[in-house]
Amino acid sequence: MTTSNDKTLPLIEGYYEEQIIQCMKCGMCQSTCPVYYEDSLETGCARGKLALSEALLHGKLEPNHKIEMIFNKCLLCHACAQACPVGLSPDKVFAAARAEMVKRYDMPWIKSVIYRKLLGQGKLSSLTGAISLANRLKLFSLARSLSIPKMLGKSVERLSFIDLPDIPSRPFMDRFPEVLEPKAKPIGTVGYFVGCAQNSVFQDVAEASVNVLLSLGYRVIIPKGQGCCGFPHYGAGDFETLKQKIAQNSSVFKKHKLDAIIISCATGGSGLKDVYPEITKQDDITTLGAKVYDVSEFLAQKHLKDLKKMMPKNTKEKIKVTYHDACHLNRLQGVASQPRDLLNIMPSYEFVEMENSTKCCGEGGGFTVYYQEISTNVANRKRETIKNTGAKIVALGCPGCRAQISGALKQDGLNIDTRHTVCLLWDEIKKSNGK
Repeated sequence: MTTSNDKTLPLIEGYYEEQIIQCMKCGMCQSTCPVYYEDSLETGCARGKLALSEALLHGKLEPNHKIEMIFNKCLLCHACAQACPVGLSPDKVFAAARAEMVKRYDMPWIKSVIYRKLLGQGKLSSLTGAISLANRLKLFSLARSLSIPKMLGKSVERLSFIDLPDIPSRPFMDRFPEVLEPKAKPIGTVGYFVGCAQNSVFQDVAEASVNVLLSLGYRVIIPKGQGCCGFPHYGAGDFETLKQKIAQNSSVFKKHKLDAIIISCATGGSGLKDVYPEITKQDDITTLGAKVYDVSEFLAQKHLKDLKKMMPKNTKEKIKVTYHDACHLNRLQGVASQPRDLLNIMPSYEFVEMENSTKCCGEGGGFTVYYQEISTNVANRKRETIKNTGAKIVALGCPGCRAQISGALKQDGLNIDTRHTVCLLWDEIKKSNGK
């Protein structure tokens, strides 16, 4: 029998033992947990998982693969933390628990390839050309017509409906120089953290972000050598690779004197703002050399009046747009009003709120693959709330949510587009400039 004195779970003990002990077992987390909503199992919600963590710490249970799967069955959406009356962050305990399991059993080979090779070693960018070619040749549509994704499960089938933008044949960071100058004297210098998805697939977001910042008069530095933010590794329990990513990104951003670091990926932003300080015990300025902002947060807080002057005049028709709050942007970064402020100054759009805009879409990284039934049901509920708004566009700030929601909408035959808020903003500025 393992005992607490054996120090068998040092990551949980080191980071979160106090949180586990403080849980009052009130069950307030049940009503907000999207996983518990689907399976109604006590192990699905935070209270059950915290009780499991306590039993492991006190040596009443031995870690095993069944327990590993219970800890993996969590979207890390942070909804339980918002509902907790004593201010606990159960999702962080579960991430540490996953790390304990990875230390014991390592990752399955497929997860190791995705997290350590494609993301950890930056190999995803080398696939950009192949993804671009397959998209141009409509090979994804062909595979869908042959029902190949359907054979691989619900999530793969849903994701096969993703409405991909035009994908250049080279990664974003290969196409843009490290330093971009505005037309006039710079009003400041900002660093841009690209992120894996936007370097390879959703390059339209990175381009729009950089172009809006240049239009406002900023010098934009895109440090070469930056890598994955590390949040996927945090979520998967691979803390060793996470620490390597923190060291890598800290090193390349600290080389430059920056007024701010801008990121347009909700998950990456929560990694830089929330996970890095948690692991390093230092704030983002000490770790990366400058304060980190989500792009919508930075633009709305610093330049809303400037942007309003850059909007097109005499817009005849308004397109209805709604907004989905990504968990990693709303709950983990507290960014909620800023994207709405931006949408409300765009004359080409009429903003309408959707019901339960803060409800998770069910993506959660690898969760959508491992727990396809739950992920699909959560995505379908989000789809219905979007449909009820009558909107033609869903604005959002997360590539994972974009993939999940786009797939769910297109699979149901709905002609509703999914766009990052900053892409809509850049479209408006281009219209104003007659482009």
